[in-house]
Amino acid sequence: MRALLASLMLLTLIPQAHASEVRNYFTPQLGGHRIHACLSDGACGKAAADAFCKIEGYDEAMLFQREPSDQARVIDSEKVCAGNCTAFRQVKCYTVRSDLPAGKTAL
Repeated sequence: MRALLASLMLLTLIPQAHASEVRNYFTPQLGGHRIHACLSDGACGKAAADAFCKIEGYDEAMLFQREPSDQARVIDSEKVCAGNCTAFRQVKCYTVRSDLPAGKTAL
């Protein structure tokens, strides 16, 4: 256990080649509508969360949560689900930022 903790502490001291940036979106919206958890081709979950993050300028989603919603927009089309929909409660987006100094993380 001590060896593991020592290894983790050492890794934090090694400079990173690129810094990263993370942002949480709670009940994410686009165009005034919550984001549907599926894309128009039927891919759900990570694929839809990744599409949202890319629109926001991030590389991908590292975490997402879903919940029932009365209305949600399908992110890769103009379709809006009404009634029994599944929208994102939270999406956490991640990107590697090469424009940040090595070893620093954006807040």
